[in-house]
This record gives sequence, C-alpha cells and structure tokens, in this order.
Amino acid sequence: MSTVTGKLADFVVNTDYADLPEKVAYKAKECIFDTLGVALAGAKFPDVTGITAELKKYDQQQDCGIWGMNQRASLLNATLINGAMSHAVEMDDVHKTSKTHTGAVVVPAALTLGAYRRATGKQLISAVVAGYEVAYRIGTGINATAHRLQGWHATGTCTPFGSAAAASKLLGFDQGKTVSALGMAGTQSSGLWALTEDGATCKKFYMGRAAQSGILAAIMAAGGMTGPGSVLEAKDGGLFAASSSDYDFAVITCGLGQEWEIMKVDRKPFACCRSAQPPIDAILQLRKEFDIQPDNVKQVLVNTYDIAVKQCFNTKRPQNVAEAQLCIPYTVAVALYDGAAFIEQFTSERINDEALLALAQQVDVRSDPGFTALYPQNWGCQLILETKDGKRYEKVIRNAKGDYDNPLTFEDLVEKFKGLAYGVLPREQQDKIIDVVFALEKVTDVAQIAELLVRK
Repeated sequence: MSTVTGKLADFVVNTDYADLPEKVAYKAKECIFDTLGVALAGAKFPDVTGITAELKKYDQQQDCGIWGMNQRASLLNATLINGAMSHAVEMDDVHKTSKTHTGAVVVPAALTLGAYRRATGKQLISAVVAGYEVAYRIGTGINATAHRLQGWHATGTCTPFGSAAAASKLLGFDQGKTVSALGMAGTQSSGLWALTEDGATCKKFYMGRAAQSGILAAIMAAGGMTGPGSVLEAKDGGLFAASSSDYDFAVITCGLGQEWEIMKVDRKPFACCRSAQPPIDAILQLRKEFDIQPDNVKQVLVNTYDIAVKQCFNTKRPQNVAEAQLCIPYTVAVALYDGAAFIEQFTSERINDEALLALAQQVDVRSDPGFTALYPQNWGCQLILETKDGKRYEKVIRNAKGDYDNPLTFEDLVEKFKGLAYGVLPREQQDKIIDVVFALEKVTDVAQIAELLVRK
C-alpha cells in the first residue's frame, strides 16, 4: 500500500533488532528505563490508585502486573493503568517537534504486551523503536503548533499510532494487518486541552488510553477487522485535515529507517510540564550564581514561546497538583524557595504554602516573538528577575537540562530512577531492574522485567 500509513507499516514490519544502529538500540533502553522510574512514582498518585481500585471491581483477571503495586489485571486494563501512572508525576520523556510524551504510551504498551507474549529483549527493543519512530513522525507531520492551537493534546492523538506499531511488531503482523492496526489506532485518536480551564487531573488518562488503544487496535486487526489505510491523509475524516490547519505528510516518511527521531528524545529532570522547565533551569542558575533570596524578589518576568504561555499561565494560584504542574509562576517560585522541582515540590501540602503562593503572584509570563519563531524546534525562555534592593538579573535558556543537546548523563538517569522508585520498591529490586534493562538484548523473556516492577 502506497499511502503514508502503508509506508509506516512497511517500516514497522521490515525493521528488526539486527537493523538498528547500536546507538538507537541503546537509546531505546534508556527510554524504557526512564519511563519505568517515572511510572513507579506515579503508582502512588491518589487518582491512579483510585482508578485501579474501580477497574478491579470489573476485572478479576490476573494476566498482567500493575507496576508499583501488588495487583494484577487484564492485558488492556493493566496497560491503561501502567500508561496513566507513567505520566502522573510529569517527568516522562518528550519530543519537541511532535510535542508528544511517547515514552508514557509506547513503553507501557510494549512491555505489558511483551510480557504477556513472553517476548525477548531484542523484540521489545525493536517494538519500542518502531513505536517511537511512528509516533514522533506523525506528531511532527501534523504540525505541533497548529494542532495544539486547535485544542488537541498531541500525545492523545498521535501516540496511539506508536502503541499500535509496537503491538503489531510484537504480534508479528504482516504489512496488511499493521496498516489495519494503525488505521484503527487513528480512529481512536483523542485528547483535549480543556483540562486547563479547571485543573482537571485527566491528562495522565490520555497516555493510558493511547497505550491501550494501540493494543486494542492490534487485537481487532488480528481478528480480521480492517482499519482505514488512509487514516492520516483521507480528505474526508483523515486525522491531519480534521485536527490541524497546516501539516506536511512528506515529513513523516522522509529519512524513515535512516534518520532516527528517537535520538532526539528530551528527558525531564523536573516534575512538571516541559514548557515550564526552561524557566526552572533559569531560576535555579540565578539562585546558585547570586544567592537570591525569595523574600528579596520584587518581580519576575518570563518571556517564552506562545504555546508555553497558553498552557502554563492559566493561574498564579494552582488549586491542585495537576494545575501546579502546568503553572510557570508556581514552578518558578517553588524552585527559588526549595532549590529543586522534584516530586516533593508538587504535593498538596507544598502547593498550599502561602509564602510560596505570594511569591508566585510576582511572576508574570509573556509571549515573545523570538522564542515563538524557534518553537517547536527549540523550547526556550528569558527570565528577568528584579530584587527589592534594586538589582536586576537575567538568564536565557535555549536548551534546558534534559534536552537532547543538553542531556542527562547515565548517572543522572540512575539518580532520577532511584529517587522516583524510593518507597515503592526495595533497593535490591531497583538494582535488578537497572541491570536487566541495560542488558535487555540478552533477555530471553521480558516477563522477568514486568515481574520486577510489581510490588511484593
């Protein structure tokens, strides 16, 4: 099939572990490892434990482990829960030009299904790479800015294709079935930014549902149902025309199989929206360089790209953790106060600190044409801070910590993982996960990784 979906399906079917450059296979292991740490921390979130309890009332199956918990569920429900928890603390990976959090979708889908199917480590790596590439390329082609400005959350709309690609790879589909799985994943594409109106906590559901949708699409394709082969470009109901005003199909397949978008993954050192992280980087650098004290701050101005303003400047007084994760005034204030922006800075207790909220009132955020012109290839900001004693400080961030041009080191990733897994799994279990994931190509049954993620 010569459609865009058909070409993606050809890539998925024909790309195996032996075809992957060594650096790409290693990057996939990093992506799996980073996602698992974030998921373990997310297992403690009240709404994650809440939805797990409710789903278990209707699901008595024990096929698949729920990460970070001592519970099991059906393949589809375990995938949904594992995906939702992978975004809960907002430290999952992100890709700038597609504006997607693909790790929180593809890794739960691939590992949960891979464990169920008793896949090898090499098969898991191949599935993860296929899922990342498909999701990233569709998200880039749809135009992150135009898609976002129409109210769509790209992870919800574009990553079901990545989940379906990973599932198709693990199930050994041919080109025709892979096309159908991708097509039916596209018919389930959804995810809306309406949550910014009232601080709704459902953004993590987008990841869980996208992970589940891809597997469900593949199951339907295995049963003989067919999906639209032109799901992206159809004039009537194609995803791009329906949800974007400016898109480019050629971007999706350009260099496919030779140029690897997974190498451009950004990782989050801070527990909030990536658009709020350049200002955190800036304030932490100023704090360290000039010993700035919160009680001496007169005002702070953050100049950044318009999408960051749109989704991270809806309030200066967040009402819950989800809203705080999308609030630049809060993230700047807490980083200046605490010298950190980890999960401890995003708790119900911390976001109600009146001194902290008073400082947040002094932070303004404005759209800057220069940074907007560079987006989405670059997510940056300028932070200007004025003190009560008349001093002025400025910091410009082009590539925040965690950017693929300013990456976290292996030691950073391990420290992040252990900080996130603390209190969820014992240290011995954490160490086994690290060892197994980074020797994944030698693993004959990835169910052993899934079992290591279950709390005993």
